[in-house]
Amino acid sequence: MSLSVAACGDPCLDDGLGKGECLSTSSNADEVGSEETSDETADETAEGTMDETETGTADQGSTETGEAETYCADDDMDGYGDPEDCEEVPAGEDPPAGSVPQSNGEDCDDDDANTFPGAAPNDDPEACMTDADGDDFGDEMPSNSNAVPGSDCNDTSENTFPGAAPNDDPDACMQDEDDDDYGDSSPVGTTIPGTDCNDTNPEVFNCTLWCEDADQDGVGGQNCVEVSPGEEPPEGYVEGDNDCLDDNPDVYPGAAEQEPELCTADIDDDGYGDMNAEMTYPGSQNGTDCDDSSATAFPGAAEIDDPNACMEDADDDGWGESSPIEGVAPGNDCDDSDSARVVCPDAVPGCVDTTLGGSAQLMATAVGGDGNYTYEWTPADTLNDAFIPDPEAMPTDITTYTVTATDGLGNQGTDDLTVHITDKSWILGGVPEAECEAVGFLGAPATHTFSADGTTTCTTSNSDPTAYICPIVHESVRITGTMEVQTTDDDDIIGFVWGWQSADQFYMLSWKKTYQNWFGCDGLPGITVKLVDRQEDWTNTDFACGTDTPNVSVLMEPQDTTTNGWISNRVYDVEVLYDTTQTEITITDTSNAMVVANFVVADGTYPSGQFGTYDFSQVSACNGPWQSSCL
Repeated sequence: MSLSVAACGDPCLDDGLGKGECLSTSSNADEVGSEETSDETADETAEGTMDETETGTADQGSTETGEAETYCADDDMDGYGDPEDCEEVPAGEDPPAGSVPQSNGEDCDDDDANTFPGAAPNDDPEACMTDADGDDFGDEMPSNSNAVPGSDCNDTSENTFPGAAPNDDPDACMQDEDDDDYGDSSPVGTTIPGTDCNDTNPEVFNCTLWCEDADQDGVGGQNCVEVSPGEEPPEGYVEGDNDCLDDNPDVYPGAAEQEPELCTADIDDDGYGDMNAEMTYPGSQNGTDCDDSSATAFPGAAEIDDPNACMEDADDDGWGESSPIEGVAPGNDCDDSDSARVVCPDAVPGCVDTTLGGSAQLMATAVGGDGNYTYEWTPADTLNDAFIPDPEAMPTDITTYTVTATDGLGNQGTDDLTVHITDKSWILGGVPEAECEAVGFLGAPATHTFSADGTTTCTTSNSDPTAYICPIVHESVRITGTMEVQTTDDDDIIGFVWGWQSADQFYMLSWKKTYQNWFGCDGLPGITVKLVDRQEDWTNTDFACGTDTPNVSVLMEPQDTTTNGWISNRVYDVEVLYDTTQTEITITDTSNAMVVANFVVADGTYPSGQFGTYDFSQVSACNGPWQSSCL
């Protein structure tokens, strides 16, 4: 018989590398060519040959030892067999062609010669990985799920692997084609970009990225070019490409100074980005501003209330608006338009009736501030206890009580409540306890005389516009009284004011007797109602004319009320139903019980305020007595 021995490695049928081929050499017995060679001669020849090669077929799978061995198929010829495709070879038989001993049967992908245990020794010298580009790093996303993922982010490029560009990052998986130790700045796939703008030239690696700034907000978008040292960038380009929305100049990184890392919008320029930016400007990032239309609403705006919450603090007092718009955290400032008013007491009810000698129960609550309130009522002399929230009042005249609420931090607020004596007229003047006063708008006010124990008054001079104001603050009240001109020698204006906030803000009823061209306008007979809100110096036109001026707005003209002028020596009953949103006025001629005028002033600009009489250039304008009660 003939005996072949391997000339190129172990095992004979596979050199373990998938690339070599085995050649057979004949033994001495083969050269002789005799089939009758004795068994002894054959044994000696085989023994001699094995001694010479030390790796004969028997060692690689022959069962000359007398024991069966298992071999696994190595279809991809990478030296490692398929553990799922193995067979036992009986003693004395040759292993199948293209197989390896079972000890090498650990191939996780026997269809790929680049996948086998130890293929990527830089990742793991024993793990079964894929290394297609031969850089000794395993594919991070192998095609066969049985292969262990390695760290090579591009296994088709031998110049791409972890540490390829140590000058950029000694650990990152980068591409370095020109071997200058800087990574390609624009690689493919998951390869990490480096700083080399020209990875084909080892002399050029430090370039600057210039990007088009289409919306001209100072930050570049994604349309970019790399500019080598010494080259000029294109016009309209800026360094960097981090503008998330390059078609909107309001959206860019750093738009919100307090959140510079965000690519967002800060429309109100308060330093905080719109918390709804992602929805309003798709592609941007949400900030923390709960109302990006208000520069006084942002996180920490109300630092006393909550230094972290997003609140509105329009008056900059450190307290947040208690009733903000949706999305803004409520604070504890009851009046965010007035920095001096954090605590808001509420005296209830706003109007109370009693009779002379009777009593009235007052009550106050408060909101705003820290919630720890104390109360004080004035005037105190007709109260049973001025330092409780609900004292009992026993006034002898119509009285406005003021309650002051103070919280634990010293914040204060006030509110008023009026107690009406329904069976007693107001004291207008002429006695020590009277508190009403005359106000002249263009000069000295008209002088007044008083009668009926100070409950009626008349002007004694033909003067500039004059209001005679009493201190009581009215809200939701019925006021009744009389008006009369006790002379036939004049024909100008009588009337009254209500909703008086100050000498600059109030409602005015002006009733002229006859037509008159004066102060450059037509003074029409009848009643004109005006809303007064002074913005500049007074002029006669504000009071004499029935037209709008910078200081007054005409709410109702004579054609809306009455075109009849007043009649001398005629007593008129007046009823004013003053509510928070409107005022109904009725004037009746007492000589015949005829209603001269009845109309509603539909305006709520001044929902509460003081009341007083009014005249302009009219002597002997008399009025009173006046009384009031709650609506």
